[in-house]
Amino acid sequence: MSISIPSEFVPFVDDLVATGKFQTPDDVVRAALAEMRERQARFEELKASVLGAKAEIDGGEGTSFDVEEILEEGRRMFAQRHSG
Repeated sequence: MSISIPSEFVPFVDDLVATGKFQTPDDVVRAALAEMRERQARFEELKASVLGAKAEIDGGEGTSFDVEEILEEGRRMFAQRHSG
């Protein structure tokens, strides 16, 4: 397979190779594709989790919560960790 890189990305790829972050433009493309595959997998996991939670809520298994109470607890925890 052969691909071409749009001209707008060529300086970016060249810089990544020139600075030693990657050895070749092919390595840049491989890394980009690996990152895309990983993001897609994480997205699918998140999507499944959200759909599972929705099914639980729709089935009456959800628990109500107070957003303001959660935010206040977060603020208290933050203040404790960052106080002298």
